[in-house]
Amino acid sequence: MIGFQFTEHIDRPPRDVFAVLADPTRSVDYVEGVVRSVKVADEPLAEGSMIEETRLVKGKESTGRLRIVTLDPPSTFAITSEAEGITATYRYRLHPEAAGTRIEWTCELEATGLRRVMLPLVAAISKKEDGDHLVRLKAYVESQHNAGAAS
Repeated sequence: MIGFQFTEHIDRPPRDVFAVLADPTRSVDYVEGVVRSVKVADEPLAEGSMIEETRLVKGKESTGRLRIVTLDPPSTFAITSEAEGITATYRYRLHPEAAGTRIEWTCELEATGLRRVMLPLVAAISKKEDGDHLVRLKAYVESQHNAGAAS
């Protein structure tokens, strides 16, 4: 396994941050390249629920499925996906900090066989492409609160 981790402080309580993370329809507002994200089944989100996500990659749409592996409000949320023999797990841990939240985001990549050789390259590309993920999440969550306060 290989991966990377980022942390960020968000000036909102964990329940507000978790509400955004656990709502797949909102990822289009803060995840770079996501143009569509929906639950596959019309039921409440739970561990095992599937999300269909469409991203714009080099000008073309690419759709994949994500599975929720941990849903423990308001502290832990994790999703996993598999593509071309590589499994990616994104794990978010939220901790109260001052008047807000310290969020830790970990990306874990796994593969078997010859695909393991590709993991360092995949990790480097993912880290570069998604490195501002928490900064974008922070801006989105905080702007939602500020927009509500201004109304």
